[in-house]
Amino acid sequence: MTQIFTNARLVLADRVIDGTVATAQGLIRTVDDGRAASNGHDLEGDYLIPGLVELHTDNLEKHYEPRRQVYWDPISAAVNHDAVIATSGITTVYDALCLGLTEKGELRSQHLRPMVDGVLSARAAGMFRADHRLHLRCEVIGETVLDQLAAFETDHAAIGIISLMDHSPGQRQTANVEYWRQYTRATVGLSDAEMDAEFDRLRSASDTIGPRQRRTISDWARTRGQVLASHDDETVAHVEESRDLGCTIAEFPTTKAAADASRQHGLAILMGAPNLVRGKSTSGNVTAVELARRDLLDIVSSDYVPASLIPAAFKLVETVDGWDLPRAIATMTDTPARVAGLNDRGRIEAGLRADLVQVRLVDGHPVVRGVWREGRRVA
Repeated sequence: MTQIFTNARLVLADRVIDGTVATAQGLIRTVDDGRAASNGHDLEGDYLIPGLVELHTDNLEKHYEPRRQVYWDPISAAVNHDAVIATSGITTVYDALCLGLTEKGELRSQHLRPMVDGVLSARAAGMFRADHRLHLRCEVIGETVLDQLAAFETDHAAIGIISLMDHSPGQRQTANVEYWRQYTRATVGLSDAEMDAEFDRLRSASDTIGPRQRRTISDWARTRGQVLASHDDETVAHVEESRDLGCTIAEFPTTKAAADASRQHGLAILMGAPNLVRGKSTSGNVTAVELARRDLLDIVSSDYVPASLIPAAFKLVETVDGWDLPRAIATMTDTPARVAGLNDRGRIEAGLRADLVQVRLVDGHPVVRGVWREGRRVA
C-alpha cells in the first residue's frame, strides 16, 4: 500500500523543500516538490526528517535499574526503553552496554547478560518499535572484560559496535582528578583513604593490563567484522593508537588536539547531544559546540538523554555559523548510518528505508509528532 506524506518541509541531504514523499513496501518511492494532488497524510507544514540513527545510548540501564538496586524484568525494561527511543524519533539504535570494571560494577557485570538477553528476546519476538542492535563498551582496564566478551561468541552477529574505554582517573574523561574524586565520593561513597587506594589500583591497571587488553579486544572486533570506536581520546598519541588498532569512530574526544588528530587520521568524530544542548561537558572537557565551530563534528549521539537529539540539531543551526538544518540532521541520520555500514537508511531519498520523523516547532521547541519505521507508524 502506498502512503503519501504531503504539505511537509522535507529535510533532504542538501536542502529543505516544501514537498511530498510517497512510500510503499517499507521504502521511499518518490520525493517531489509541492503538494500531492491526491489525499495523503497532511503534515501541516511540519518538518519531515529521516529516522534518527543512534550509535551510543546508555538509556537501557535506566529502565533495567529504575531505582538503585531495583532490577526490572529485562524484557519489560527493553520494551520500555524502546518506547522512549521511538518517541524521540530514533528508528535505529545501538544499545550501549558496558563490559568490565566501572563505577557501576554490579549493574554492568552481574546484570549484563540479562540486559542483553532482554534486548535479543524482545527483538526476536517483534516487540520493538525501533531497530535495535548492540554496542559493547569495553573497559580495557577491567579484570573481567575479556571473559565477558568471550561470552558473546555465539551471538556476536547481534553486535554492531565495540568501543574501547579506559576510565582510570588522571587522563581522558577524568583528566581532572578532583572532579573524579567528587564524582566518586557522590556516587560510590568512598572515604578519602579508599579513594586513594582506588586511584592507585585503576592507574596501575591502566599501565599494566590496559594496553594488552585494548589490543586483544580490537583484534576480536576486527576479526568478526565489528565497527570499532575509541572512547574519550585525550592526546594525539591516544588517537594514533586508536587509528592503528582499526578504530573508525572517535567517541567524545576530550580535547581540541584529540579532535584535530581524529580528523587528520580519518576517524568520524562523535559528540553528545546533551553536551550540545547544555553547552558544556559534565567533566569540563571540550564542548561539542567548540568542535562544531572548528568543523570537527561528524556524528551526534544522545548519550544518556534520547530526547536530546532533535533539539541538538536545531541548537547547532542557531548557534554555529555555517551549519544549516540538513547538515545538522545528517549528524544523527546519514553520517552515523554510513559509518555503521547501514547504507539503506539515513536520508529521504527514493529507494531507501521509509524511516521518517515528523517534527513541529512549537514556540521554538522541536516536538516529535509522528515516527514511521519502514513505512509503519510506530509513534
